Amino acid sequence: MGFWAGRVCLESPEDPLMGSEEPVTFEVVEQTLGRSLRFAAVAEWSRSSLARAGRGGVVTSVNVADGSEVVAGDVLYTVDLSPVVVAAGAVPAFREMRRGVEGADVAQLQAMLASLGFTDVEPDGVFGGGTVAAVRAWEDSLGVDDDGVVALGDVVFVAGLPVKVAADEGLVVGASLSGGEVVFSRLSEAPEVVVPLSVEQRNLVPLSGEVLVTYPEGIWEAVIAEAVESRDQGPDSLDLVLEAPGGGPVCGAECVEWVGLSGRTDFGAEIVVVPETTGPVVPTAALVTDPGGGVSVTLVSGESVPVEVVESTDALAVVSGIEVGDVVLLPFGDPLAGS
Repeated sequence: MGFWAGRVCLESPEDPLMGSEEPVTFEVVEQTLGRSLRFAAVAEWSRSSLARAGRGGVVTSVNVADGSEVVAGDVLYTVDLSPVVVAAGAVPAFREMRRGVEGADVAQLQAMLASLGFTDVEPDGVFGGGTVAAVRAWEDSLGVDDDGVVALGDVVFVAGLPVKVAADEGLVVGASLSGGEVVFSRLSEAPEVVVPLSVEQRNLVPLSGEVLVTYPEGIWEAVIAEAVESRDQGPDSLDLVLEAPGGGPVCGAECVEWVGLSGRTDFGAEIVVVPETTGPVVPTAALVTDPGGGVSVTLVSGESVPVEVVESTDALAVVSGIEVGDVVLLPFGDPLAGS
């Protein structure tokens, strides 16, 4: 008995990894892999001063909706029931224009009258009889006294028509203007949409690729156009500037509807870190890399099959070179075994 007990105590315990009856396997399945991270996107219009009131009076109507585009001849608003019309020109309106007046401002007025069909004479900057007749016809179309005189404040000259505009907060029916105050702002062609990244976040996402921006009625598809240093978050922070996949604004024709014309509008944004890829999937633990950089898997039959990793995330990989239904060997104890 003493001999038997001593032998049992001195005997080495059996290695639990040895002698396993069944190999650990994984049946290859077709699956879609992908990974994305959620952030906040910020959209904001750029605004700059466009038009100032040419004269004082009471605002009796505002004729242009915020965010709409104006062209030469459009009535912006009325003061004391008199329309204020926008026209193209680099020289601002600074005086009354009537017969005998000459200058660049007269040429700009003549160009507007020609574009509206009230004259077919080339602008020459001279307010002569033909211009008087064209002004009278234009005034008659507006329903005002057709005296052939363009008073200061009747026309606002701005550069770069057509342009998207927004009225100043103070330009409302019943407001009193003293003259000289900004009445309309020029809006950028589209709002800028960025994803701000803090110092800690900038290393988590790619600086190019797909982004999905969520708005109340759906999703806008976007791509990262560029990464620039943040204007607001301090050193080493980034702004990822977004655009539509084919270029242009992220929000397309819906920008005015969903992006506020003043201040910033926040949206949810999903940055795609690993694009969705569908194909035969195996655990990354089943992948064997040889000294030359080649990758292979071992089938349950013992055959080593070279594969190419198409995409991988979360311990799984989409590969080419094997078929759905193949069974591969895994290291003992892999948590995905038997999947």
